[in-house]
Amino acid sequence: MHFFKAYTGAFFLSVMFCSAQIVQEDFAEDEAFVYKSDISAGVLFSTNGGIPAGFRAKYAWQHAKKSKQFHQLSLDIVNIRHPKEYRLASDSGSGYFIYNKTNFLFVVRANYGRELLLFRKSSEEGTELKLVASAGPSIGLVKPYYVLASNGRGLSTPIHYEPGVRIDRILGNSFFTGFDEISAVLGANARISLEFGISAWDIFVTGVEMGFQAEALTKKVPIIAFADNKSVFTSAFVNFYFGKRY
Repeated sequence: MHFFKAYTGAFFLSVMFCSAQIVQEDFAEDEAFVYKSDISAGVLFSTNGGIPAGFRAKYAWQHAKKSKQFHQLSLDIVNIRHPKEYRLASDSGSGYFIYNKTNFLFVVRANYGRELLLFRKSSEEGTELKLVASAGPSIGLVKPYYVLASNGRGLSTPIHYEPGVRIDRILGNSFFTGFDEISAVLGANARISLEFGISAWDIFVTGVEMGFQAEALTKKVPIIAFADNKSVFTSAFVNFYFGKRY
């Protein structure tokens, strides 16, 4: 617990420092800036997630009139994978399962952050570059990993795949089993990124966000049996998004 507090404290101090550096002159009186807020949704890819790793929704609004700074609220829903996850073909030959996997780890993140407009090509259609720093709470949702096991009579039964459970024939995954057994783990996260956006008709925007994410949970989550399971996760990520400006 002391390590968790120290680690998350360092996260927040880093993000506060980055936010404190987000200071730049406002737009001049004669410089056009045509939107005050934007809302977007994106698909996330990360070095410790699946393909895709999850999804992000974001709302941002201008800090003040003519300001190049924006407030940001975002919500992520992602899957975190263990680096030692390996897919094996099932005994039926038509499916697969993940060797020694005992639990899924899904994470819901709610973040507050700041955006700084570094570059904008034009006031209407054009490109822009932002620096983004944010932090917030995380909730880890731990769902037992189930596989379909043959009962020897032509039928299959979902079984929690964990150490000590003998399964003679595995027919595949049973992803939708076990949602009623989900347990929660609290945590915190922080990230910093660069966001490159392309606007069209000054209403819609599409772009890509690339950055680094760090996350700490209050306890280790057993994702893979007989492996080093952690409570702290770091990753690089890419977010492809589409949104609308107001």
